[in-house]
Amino acid sequence: MGLRALSSTAALLPIGGRWVIEVETTNDDGYLVDGAPAVVVTLPGGTVSNPTFTRLGAGTYRAVYTVGSSGRYVARVTTADDAVDFAAYATATTSGTGMPTTDDVAAYLREGAASWETEDLQDALDAEAAAQRAVCRVRAVYPDDLRQALLRRVARNLALRQLPLAVLQGDAEVGSSILPGRDPEVRRLEAPHRRLVVG
Repeated sequence: MGLRALSSTAALLPIGGRWVIEVETTNDDGYLVDGAPAVVVTLPGGTVSNPTFTRLGAGTYRAVYTVGSSGRYVARVTTADDAVDFAAYATATTSGTGMPTTDDVAAYLREGAASWETEDLQDALDAEAAAQRAVCRVRAVYPDDLRQALLRRVARNLALRQLPLAVLQGDAEVGSSILPGRDPEVRRLEAPHRRLVVG
């Protein structure tokens, strides 16, 4: 008996979210036939769970599992002759205390942090967080790539304060160079979250 995935084999969920797994069971000719498959969900800690499938129609089944903690979940759906793997990643909602702070900025800057007052770090952090929100969709979960991009934005902000015209003085051979207006690494990290501009 064959298997076909009807739901996405990859999901991103909040903690407490419902992971919906839907499959079709088929015979060797590809026609739908009844025969409830089995599913084993492996939790982030390595323990397993066995939710049951509910029949939706001829050869069509759905299992629902509620994710209880953050991390990667893997589900293997099997029949006697076939198997399909599904994966889900659960992340927690980011509270205000979970957002980057001046301590995080100082840790990111390492030795360079000593030359900045906490007020300067907070000022740059506030400005760059606002700039990021203006161009990115910042949802309830604040992912690691946006966090890393924000810290890099702040580092660049502080570095450019010493170069108000964003011009690096060169020498007799190279000459001066103008820094690019946008950081390619920030753009790479923020790319999946960028707002689409229409019109």
